Amino acid sequence: MVVKLLATDIDGTLTKDRSSVVLPLEVIRYMRLLESRGVLVVLVSANALPIVVGLKKYLGLKGPVIAESGALVYFRGSEIVSLTKLSARKALEDVLNNLGRYVENSWQNMFRLHDFALKIRKEWRSRAEEAYRAVKEYVESRYGWVKVSYSGYAIHLTPSDVDKGKALLYVMDRLGISRDEVAAIGDSSMDVDLIRVAGIGVAVNNADEDLKRVADIVTSKPSYEGFIEFADKILNGLLK
Repeated sequence: MVVKLLATDIDGTLTKDRSSVVLPLEVIRYMRLLESRGVLVVLVSANALPIVVGLKKYLGLKGPVIAESGALVYFRGSEIVSLTKLSARKALEDVLNNLGRYVENSWQNMFRLHDFALKIRKEWRSRAEEAYRAVKEYVESRYGWVKVSYSGYAIHLTPSDVDKGKALLYVMDRLGISRDEVAAIGDSSMDVDLIRVAGIGVAVNNADEDLKRVADIVTSKPSYEGFIEFADKILNGLLK
């Protein structure tokens, strides 16, 4: 298999570990090395678009980026494509007003259009799953167009008609790249749709179990080390 495009989640996949936002220098070197060998690296994130675009530019990457859990795609220049007309903003305001004991607003939300993030309050972080389930049940029972997911970093309220996989398919179609030329790698449940649409779907070793179950490859190493492990396979022509 010749990989022309590698779609990668950021938090927990490129970072030092699943609780860090630090990108080790070695993973940056590998992303640049991949692009120097003709492999487009597409950053895919639940983060706000300005963060992901800024990261792409400062890293010197050439590919488009996917943000807001697949709701927005940025192409070279200044083209921004919204893949949904829906917004979860009303659900966000409702949760903040009624479930504020569990969660607090994210500063990123002032830069978001469709997908919105909630940070679990410090006193609930040891019971994060309970807080997430409370928000999920509340929102999905009241807002049929919103789905609730948890990345391990934040709870996300996302329009139900978008996901990272649909956004990657859109990018593939725009760039004329086929499924068997695409690999995708991630760490969380929110990356399941992403790796399913790629020719090769990869989970880093410390990924959520439901992601590992649908992955074609599970790396032997966690987070950024797992990304480097898979990047080495691409660079050395070890994929079949």
